Formats: sequence, structure tokens, C-alpha cells
Amino acid sequence: MGVYTLIDNADPILKEKTEAFNFDDPQVPPEQLATMLAETMMLENGIGLAAPQVGMNLSVFVIGDPTNKESIIAMFNPKIVDTFGEMVYYTEGCLSFPGLYVKVKRPAGVRIRFTDMNGETTTTKYSGMTARSIQHEYDHLDGILFQRRANRTHLEKARKDYKMMMRRRKKANGNSN
Repeated sequence: MGVYTLIDNADPILKEKTEAFNFDDPQVPPEQLATMLAETMMLENGIGLAAPQVGMNLSVFVIGDPTNKESIIAMFNPKIVDTFGEMVYYTEGCLSFPGLYVKVKRPAGVRIRFTDMNGETTTTKYSGMTARSIQHEYDHLDGILFQRRANRTHLEKARKDYKMMMRRRKKANGNSN
């Protein structure tokens, strides 16, 4: 079916709140959108991808194991109705910011209501890495980038590590200017 192209991380759409996906008058057929987001996520080897990351101002994201297409879930018009469990730190990355890894504190679990690509609405609980992926992608739908969820110390360390990695990469490619 094809894949989408990730937009530049300076694109203002990444900081905008998305519009609801309209099942009555879809901007894109929901199955096509879900499949192409999943294919793009798998190609980029991510565990989540939100529509704004490919330049679409729609309230939809996919999450799952990029090596197992059957595990990927598309969530249209999601709403986190509750969080539970302790607050947990974990280092997150983002397909829109390759190479930047930031320690972020989030609740261990979520209860989320969403509509699937067939128009069926459900409310489900998730915990662990799935809950974290959901919260990260959900933030994208509100125009919130993961760096905003980090404390200043963790963000500064992540930026320093990123700059160091970029310098090493340039040196390895023979561009040491």
C-alpha cells in the first residue's frame, strides 16, 4: 500500500492540537490510514507513530512491535480516561527526533477509549511499555513533544549526548569541520 514520509521536526504541525478523525466523511479511508501509518512505523523501526509526524493533522496513531504487524493497533480519536500505577522514569526516543533519547516520567498504566479503523469504540487498560507508547503518541495529538515531559537535567543530558553522537558520526564520515 505504501508508506508516508516523516516530516521535519521543525514543522509547526508537531506543536498543534489535532482534529478529530471524521468517520462519516473520512479525510482518508481509515483502513488505508491505519495501514500506511503501521507500514511507516515498521519501516522506521518505531514502536509508535502519530499522524502529525507524517504531516497529517488528524487524531490517530499506531502502536506496536515493528517486527510483528499483527501486534500493531491503530487508535482513532483516543481519549485517556484514567492513569494508574506509580510514576516511572524511562528513556524515550521519537521517530521525529532520531538519535535523541530523553528520560521521561510517566504513569505506569492508562485506560484509554478509542475507535478502531472499523469504527468500533472500546475502552481498554494498558500498562508497561504499551502504556508508555500510548502516552507518548497521545501527546503528539495534543502538540506536545516528549522533550517537554522531561525535567531540565535529563533534557540537558540528552541534548549533550545527542551533540556528542552527531560529532562522532561526522568524524566517522570524514567531515570533521
